[in-house]
Amino acid sequence: MGDKAITYRLMTMADLAACTYIKKAALESIPQGPMAARSAWEPSYPRTLEHLLQTDPDGSFVAEVDGLTVGYAMSFVRGEIWFLSQLFVQPEVHGRGIGEGLLERAQQYGRDNSTRVFSVVSTAQPVSQSLYMRHGMHAIAVGYGMSGDFEPLLALPEAEASKKRIVDCSGWQDRMADLDRAVFGAERRQDHAFYLDNGASPGEVTSFGLTNGSEFAGYGYAVADSGFIAPLAAHDPGDMLSLLRMGAEWQLERDVKSGHIWSVSLNPGLIGALLKAGWRVDAWNFFMSSEQFGQFDRYHPAGGVML
Repeated sequence: MGDKAITYRLMTMADLAACTYIKKAALESIPQGPMAARSAWEPSYPRTLEHLLQTDPDGSFVAEVDGLTVGYAMSFVRGEIWFLSQLFVQPEVHGRGIGEGLLERAQQYGRDNSTRVFSVVSTAQPVSQSLYMRHGMHAIAVGYGMSGDFEPLLALPEAEASKKRIVDCSGWQDRMADLDRAVFGAERRQDHAFYLDNGASPGEVTSFGLTNGSEFAGYGYAVADSGFIAPLAAHDPGDMLSLLRMGAEWQLERDVKSGHIWSVSLNPGLIGALLKAGWRVDAWNFFMSSEQFGQFDRYHPAGGVML
């Protein structure tokens, strides 16, 4: 395969099952990587990947050799922010510049849409780090995968008495857009529509928030089948812990005892509260960007694929 030509094209929905195999093979090839224990491959994929192909059909590409898919990249643009959700190459064809070719095409999608910020969540592998740094992205934070029990999170502070708790944020989308512009750096209406429609999971998903009179103070999401809580956003960073507590309460009401979170070192308040509650760090990676953006002490990301 080493002397055969590499071709690139836009990704389609029909490519997603093959791409999940490439991701699995690539992660399992990393010594002591997060998927070091091999598992059987299933031709299924997260709904978030379908969502990205729907919102940003020109931001995802596959690389082929003789019609065989050997690598892929997925990216999206929100406002002036471009984010690389995934980039994986089949281990047998490493060293042929396929990752570079995929990244160049994905970044061009950002340039075509007048983005200012280019960002990615990367493993600590030197090859990955070098690739992203050559393309203008450098580490601005460490990302931590954390897991633990929800019960201790009930000791987190409740929202101030002046703030009202709400369930189902679907009627607040204009205010959520205002909040996202302030703390993330761009509106994310299409992503909220996806979350609010239970798109992120086949199981139960909820949205919850805080209001202060007519003002919208913050929002959060929780997924019951995986015990996941994210994203969270608030104008006041002090409300982040109250939102996290609300998510934990919702999980426990559904008899979900434990869960996981991905947070960044730019939010030491949230990470410190989780550690105090007995949560542990399971994995870490790098949050890389061409420049600082957002206010991550008051925005807790959805993860390394959706940020």
